[in-house]
Amino acid sequence: MALKTSKPMLFVVVLIMSFNTRGDERLLSSSEIEVEDGDTLLIQFKNEVKRIQLAGIDAPENSENPKFKVDKQRTGLDYNSLMSLGIISAEYLRKQIAGGEHFKLHFQLDSLDRYGRIVGELYTEEGRSLNRQMVKDGYAIPVKSQSSGTLMEYVELQRLSQKERAGLWGLLPKPTSLWADLLETR
Repeated sequence: MALKTSKPMLFVVVLIMSFNTRGDERLLSSSEIEVEDGDTLLIQFKNEVKRIQLAGIDAPENSENPKFKVDKQRTGLDYNSLMSLGIISAEYLRKQIAGGEHFKLHFQLDSLDRYGRIVGELYTEEGRSLNRQMVKDGYAIPVKSQSSGTLMEYVELQRLSQKERAGLWGLLPKPTSLWADLLETR
C-alpha cells in the first residue's frame, strides 16, 4: 500500500526537482499541454510556445489551414466531413490529456518536421505512449516519414483499429478511409 502512495509522490518530487526540463525529455502536467489538433501539441518552453508534432502519426486537421485544403482536394471530401474528422480526433487527444495528471515528453530540439514543429513522443505517468494510443484507438494513422523504427508496430495498430472499427473507423468509416488514403474500410 505504501508503495502505491510513494510512487506518485516520487514522480512529483522528480518533477519539481527537474524544474520540468531534462535535455531531450520534459515532465509536464496536463495543464501545461494544449492540443492544437490530433497530432500537434502546444508546450511552453522558457518564454516561447513550441509546437510539438507527435512522432510517427498523422491526424486529420481541425482548422482550415494549408494541409486541410490539400486533404480536401486530395480526398474529395466536403468541408464539414473533413472538418468533423479533425474535430473528433483533436477532442479525443484532449480527453486523453485531461484524464492524466503528469506526462513525459521525449523530443529532440533539433528534429523539426516540414512545418517547423519539434517531433516528440508523449507518455503518460504509467509509460503509455499517446502517439501509439491515437493510432490504436482509431484517431490517427502511421506516417512513414516520421517513424523512428516503429512503423510496422503502428501499421499493426492501425489494422487492428480498422478491424475493430475503433474511433474514426467506426464513427465515420468512409470519410476516414478517404482521408487515410485507403481503398477499403475493412
